[in-house]
Amino acid sequence: MSSYHQPLLQLAMLVVLLLGAACNEDEFLDRTPFGGYTVNNFFETESQITEAVTACYALARGMYNGALWQANEFRSDNTTLQYNPNDRGGQATEEIDFFVLNSSSPIHGNIYNNVYSGISRTNFIIDRIDEAVFTEEANRPTREAEARFFRAFYHFIGVQHFGDIVVLTEPISDDGTSLIGLQRQPVEDAYNQVILPDLAFAIENLPEEWNRTNVGRITKGAAQTLLAKAHFYRRDFTAALPILNDIVASQQYVLQDDFRSIFDPMNENNDEIIWATQFDAGANQGSGFFLNWLPYTSGTDLTDGIFIGSRAGLNMPTNDLIRAYEPNDLRLEASIGFYDEDEEDPDNELVPYIRKFFFPPIPVDGTDTDYPVFRYADVLLMQAEALLEVGGGLPNEVFETLNRLRARAGLPFYFPGNPVPELDLSTTEQLVEAVQRERRLELAFENYRWQDLVRYGTVEEVMVAHGEEQKVTQAFFLDAFPDAYSQIRTLLAIPAEQVFLYNYRQNPGW
Repeated sequence: MSSYHQPLLQLAMLVVLLLGAACNEDEFLDRTPFGGYTVNNFFETESQITEAVTACYALARGMYNGALWQANEFRSDNTTLQYNPNDRGGQATEEIDFFVLNSSSPIHGNIYNNVYSGISRTNFIIDRIDEAVFTEEANRPTREAEARFFRAFYHFIGVQHFGDIVVLTEPISDDGTSLIGLQRQPVEDAYNQVILPDLAFAIENLPEEWNRTNVGRITKGAAQTLLAKAHFYRRDFTAALPILNDIVASQQYVLQDDFRSIFDPMNENNDEIIWATQFDAGANQGSGFFLNWLPYTSGTDLTDGIFIGSRAGLNMPTNDLIRAYEPNDLRLEASIGFYDEDEEDPDNELVPYIRKFFFPPIPVDGTDTDYPVFRYADVLLMQAEALLEVGGGLPNEVFETLNRLRARAGLPFYFPGNPVPELDLSTTEQLVEAVQRERRLELAFENYRWQDLVRYGTVEEVMVAHGEEQKVTQAFFLDAFPDAYSQIRTLLAIPAEQVFLYNYRQNPGW
């Protein structure tokens, strides 16, 4: 087989990688590695299908802990970095924040390769599941629904970040001939061939909730949320609204009274969480994704023993985001901490860092802190936005939703004519702006901001303005990155090696 086929064929073989966990319960986490299997002798029994499905959760968890925050928070106006002039080993990561990437940058491949690894895994499961022997036949459609959810999930991440993609619905053949002639297809093909039908199947066949031995698995509500997001990304609010209404009407989810408690590992998988990546320190799968988001100058001050290295200081809140919080907004303290590098100097500038997922003390083997993918507050904000965009939506419903979140944040209520904050909310346009503002603050650091700016059609305008401020407040990077913020590109590049090997059409500007 020629080298032309090897990269995607290698992705096909990733279905036999060691199992990654998908839940915080021992029964779900403690799985036997299946490294001795191949695609030809696996997928034969119910337990093997379950193992393969569980591996899809592990891949998603890895993406949220790595490349996805870089592409969706770090690239946005929400976060930046703490520049370390004494350690320049992380320049490839810094390039993301300053928009000086080229198509060979690892960030593109970190998302692209994981997308196709996930698609490959799910295609093998879906292709073989009908022939597998199930002890409990009722589990077959449920496992297929999980696999179809993830196939839609990975295709959706693909179109969000790359636009037109290669749509794959069949396993890649051993000899690679199934790859010959494949090219990127329009975004609508990904929707019509995979995302919409697979999520329809998932919604029909997933449970509304699982028993405790399966906590952390995908539910009907998670599939509905992903489908609503898929419609939102295409600005099809008419299609999204009834799905969002159904999620709310199900009464499966409830806002927590205390904002910070949503993310507390002592309150994991609470009623506001629709789906979160799962960590269990007791099963040697503790989380520590938030450690690189602490100031690199903090040493052990914040962690009570764990040393924060010189390549930390990433994904740090921007001054613009901090200013966006109203006085007394409880979400500010819950989401952002401020490190004092010199407590004896009253004029010393405090260093902001993400506190949202940081619950010290941090054990050496990590914490149980999960990373939320979907939560109910997001559903309510999407519902409010859809009501406004569809037209004819009752303003009172929008005010009620916004005020539920503002009440939890300790803020005065929105109502017509009340200039809080600086909006009299007497027009639909101002209500839309209010929803957008609440989304930014409520969902900060949860990987929504970049895609929201893309949906609003304001990403270039916002990021150019953000860049101008950063050039003043972070002038130190201008020597290293003189072209910083000069080219704001909505889509990532198809990785250069993929373009070279497969002659794929590259995205504009790359």
